[in-house]
Amino acid sequence: MITNIPEQIKVFIKDATIQEISIGCSNTNVYKIAKTDVLYFLKIGKIPTLTKEYASLIWLNGKLHVPQCVCFCNDGINEYLLTSSMEGGMSCSDKYLAIPEKTVALLAKAIKQLQSVEILDFPFRGDLTYKLGLAEYNVKNNLLVDSPSSKIGKELKSYEKILEYLIKNRPTEQLVFSHGDTSLPNIFFENDKVSGFIDVGECGVADKWFDIAICYKSIIRNFPGRGDLLELFLKELGEQYSNKIDYYIALMDLYV
Repeated sequence: MITNIPEQIKVFIKDATIQEISIGCSNTNVYKIAKTDVLYFLKIGKIPTLTKEYASLIWLNGKLHVPQCVCFCNDGINEYLLTSSMEGGMSCSDKYLAIPEKTVALLAKAIKQLQSVEILDFPFRGDLTYKLGLAEYNVKNNLLVDSPSSKIGKELKSYEKILEYLIKNRPTEQLVFSHGDTSLPNIFFENDKVSGFIDVGECGVADKWFDIAICYKSIIRNFPGRGDLLELFLKELGEQYSNKIDYYIALMDLYV
């Protein structure tokens, strides 16, 4: 049950059906709000957890299909972000997992849509200076608890060695708009088209291979043993395999 919330949120969700959502990895609490047969989503996180996502949603309005912001407020401790729902369904829903080749082709189209967003006046950075800074902070403050899962991480075994490797082998970046978490649950399809993106709190100007790598990893997770789908994904993107994929997947070992 949601308690101690700002009045404007309380009024909006009065008499609504509320369901907590557990899918995905996040440091926020997420609730599905059903109000007169219309769906909304409410995120609650400590200040300033949701500030960047709110600002990104406002900036992306009209540039990319993302949820519409209904209300953003705080109570001095927590922030509350209420948005519309996204049309369609998650690309990892049973419907799309049952048609893997079509799904992977649509995922490639989703990546292209993201990379087509003009970055000239986008205010948030997500490049390697930013990402490696976060990784170094996490390592030095012993914030990482899971064992490394990437190919590079398993070879190097320790977070310190992974960080050293990433700094030493830092690649040249091709900067584009980056969603920041292109896992399948955050990409939506409808009527065999990309209908939009959710969870834009990690978006920024970053190397184009970062979003490709995260989606690549998510394809592996959702379609185990289907190396042919990975080849199809890169083919649909018009790309050859790059070692940057392994590099960025290893970088994710150092994120909380």
